Amino acid sequence: MVINMNNDFEDYLLKLVSINEVELYRIIKYQLGWEDEGGNKIENLNPKNRKFSDLTLSVSKIFGDDLVKSFPFAASIEILASSWYVHGDVQSGITDRFGRPSVWWKWGPAQSINTGDGLHALARLSLLKNNSLSNEALLKSLSIFDNSYLMLCEGENLDINYQELPLVKINELLDMMKKRSGSLYGCSYQLGYLSMNSGNFNDGTLEILNKIGILSGLLDELREQNSILTDENLEPEVFHRFASKKKNIFTSFILEDSDPSVKRIIGEIYFKRVLEESDLNTIKKTISDNKNYLEFYNNLIKKYQLEIEILLNDLGFNNEIKSSLKMLLSNET
Repeated sequence: MVINMNNDFEDYLLKLVSINEVELYRIIKYQLGWEDEGGNKIENLNPKNRKFSDLTLSVSKIFGDDLVKSFPFAASIEILASSWYVHGDVQSGITDRFGRPSVWWKWGPAQSINTGDGLHALARLSLLKNNSLSNEALLKSLSIFDNSYLMLCEGENLDINYQELPLVKINELLDMMKKRSGSLYGCSYQLGYLSMNSGNFNDGTLEILNKIGILSGLLDELREQNSILTDENLEPEVFHRFASKKKNIFTSFILEDSDPSVKRIIGEIYFKRVLEESDLNTIKKTISDNKNYLEFYNNLIKKYQLEIEILLNDLGFNNEIKSSLKMLLSNET
């Protein structure tokens, strides 16, 4: 995927959120990476702050050349993602996001929640202001947006419920991750396609693209969770989720696959209010002593990659479009 594929998109996105001088929009510009906390312009945008818009633009480019058509869709999903980040930072006590203090850490929980709500409203308005769409295409885009966000909320609900449970089964965890981590990927694939096919879209194609996106997001989440075991310098937002006892694939596996003594060790760790670096080291050693985890993890990745390949083959596109989608997915997954 090409980061910052089109500078015109950045201009479009900035104009969309530059409504007036109320502080809300200054905080939004901070969250979206354009300004520091004092309102001063930042030159180097963190590419992770455009993950979903870049994905949407990349999908759009596969189906057509007029990328301007896709700007309202790409802006909508990126702003929605920022709403999710801001609310999630409050929920999990994440103090850093994309290499600098989170909105919650800088402005407090009340302003952070309000900013997240404002971002959600702006995300929806980005679609409603798209005058080039027919009524049918506009309703379809709003349906995709709302259903994806509702799916995300379902995933968040499960994620919160699982936080204090002593054991979450692997299949339950994977279902939660598909909803929480896959929903916005599915939305990106659908909106990217719809932006170039608004006059002649196919509901069956949208459904398959949604499934492909959900599995792509699941794979991304699985790799991020596994990085907790393998990376020496974890990103703060990743470690904070671990420290707040959010469940992950390796603890679910080890609690299902180990003897009672190991389960007791892990269980005692997760009875703590907040996990620490030493707890992570204990879990890492426990995982390394288990000879089955690595094979389980690799097989899980291969399983979902194969499912994506089967779905791709079900799409009624020409070979050129299928090849481009495969290439995009190979960069994603």
